[in-house]
Amino acid sequence: MHINRIFSLLFAGCILISFSIIFSACGQQTPPPAPTGFSAKAEIQFGEDSFVAEIAQTRPGALSFTFTAPENIAGFMLSLAGDNATLHFGSLQIELPANSLPVSNVAVLLNTVLLRMAQEQTHSEFTRTRDGHFVLQGTASNMPFHATIAQDGMLVQLEIPAIGLEIIVIS
Repeated sequence: MHINRIFSLLFAGCILISFSIIFSACGQQTPPPAPTGFSAKAEIQFGEDSFVAEIAQTRPGALSFTFTAPENIAGFMLSLAGDNATLHFGSLQIELPANSLPVSNVAVLLNTVLLRMAQEQTHSEFTRTRDGHFVLQGTASNMPFHATIAQDGMLVQLEIPAIGLEIIVIS
């Protein structure tokens, strides 16, 4: 009689351990590869300033921001492609080396994080949140960041607290 009870407790313990291993493994999965091209609307909080921009990536390392709000910068566009940056406003276009932009430039930081996300997906584990998103913490331009990534690999939110930057993808 005692042997049956001990055997039952051991069996229940094995079941509990199995479930805990399965569920803990779910918390450390790797997200699907980041899309190589996307377009999204995002709200950007940079210190005391707020912006809305259409962000497009045509390939890794090629990123553009077209600002839609506030009204005084609506239509302003910044494009990055490799080592080149282009500023557009109406018919005005200025090309300059990307490294001439400050490292705290929102587009430069986002581009760095997106490239880092693509690299990290093959080299490290992401933390999984309860709502199914993935979280990557790292550094971009020597500044710690916190990126939340959806189940489809798209960026949901990026925070760089050192400079008061938060980007939230809204569509």
